[in-house]
Amino acid sequence: MRVATALFLAVCAACGSSGDDTPNDASPDAPVSTEAGTDAPAEASGQPITGLQPATWTWVDFPGAQCRDGTPTGIGVSLSPNASDKLMIFLEGGGACFNSTTCGSNPFHFDAVTFGGQFMSVESNAGIFARGDAQNAVADWNMVYVPYCTGDVHAGNAPNATVPGVVGAQQFVGYTNVTQYLARLVPTFSNVKQVLLTGHSAGGFGAALDYVQVARAFGSNVEVDLLDDAGPLMGNPYLAACLETKMSTLWGLTNTLIAQDCGSDCNDPNNDLLLYWKHLPKTYPSARFGFIDSTGDSVIAGFFGFGANNCTGFAAVSPAQYEAGLLDMRTQVAPDANAGSFIYAGTDHTTLLVAYTTRTAPASDGGTVRFEDWVKTLVGGSVTNVGP
Repeated sequence: MRVATALFLAVCAACGSSGDDTPNDASPDAPVSTEAGTDAPAEASGQPITGLQPATWTWVDFPGAQCRDGTPTGIGVSLSPNASDKLMIFLEGGGACFNSTTCGSNPFHFDAVTFGGQFMSVESNAGIFARGDAQNAVADWNMVYVPYCTGDVHAGNAPNATVPGVVGAQQFVGYTNVTQYLARLVPTFSNVKQVLLTGHSAGGFGAALDYVQVARAFGSNVEVDLLDDAGPLMGNPYLAACLETKMSTLWGLTNTLIAQDCGSDCNDPNNDLLLYWKHLPKTYPSARFGFIDSTGDSVIAGFFGFGANNCTGFAAVSPAQYEAGLLDMRTQVAPDANAGSFIYAGTDHTTLLVAYTTRTAPASDGGTVRFEDWVKTLVGGSVTNVGP
């Protein structure tokens, strides 16, 4: 299992850490503050978030939202410098927690101190967050950063869960945390006309799996588009049925995502994640659904490797099988013109921060397409398939 451990450490290195040893030095180019007066009553009543300033990151405590270790957490918010009527919600990545190996290298705590160190010093000016990048399609949008500390790809609804080999109760409450955030984000951004829900790795899975509740919260008059970076909702056999069932049961996905948000379209417990992916563009025809990944993403191929031998062993999914799974995802939504994917060659993991301005993929005319340009097209009203 040493190989498996290394793979999940790689997930954490690429997408975040618990933050306990991160320096608390906010970037001078992106000021940070803490919302005054945030308390449980405001959270419960859906009051707007106050004290926000243009182009300034503010940490907002949500006492009712929890990390995996039971401690409270919150979100970061930055208003547009130009009073934009558009909003980006970004979900952070960082692995998943479903056994003693994976839980050991998965973030379990995130608070204002972590935000001031990890996000402010590293990510707030990078990639899709870069306000100074004139080619960034969301540079002047309002922005929300949702940290990751629940171990359930932001999709769980299972408080006080038990994981064999892991000490203590685990709070798999990523989905219900998002519900609490939306209760205040919607009135805070009551004038928005367009939302881009996005995230990478675990946050890519989360953006897709939280899409329905986000769209429901903002209502039918607000366009909510999706950009999932390296969170593939593949079907069986690419994502082994035993692994999907294990995660769904442990994290409590059945009652929220499957029964409530997907309904009769999700009718196969061994394949419901792919069915959910098919459900989205069909059910929301006026929105755009974009997905990006490499043909052999080594981190997610390792993640899916825990499904080997009916979940009794470990063997990373081969690049060829992984690419076949991605193309199957594309095929499943082919009838829907509002769904597209940007698939590029290699084994890299994630793009929104580390390679946002440089990633390219082959176009059908023999040329290449820049990912940043593809995102512009997506938020501008159409989405295409790029790559193999």
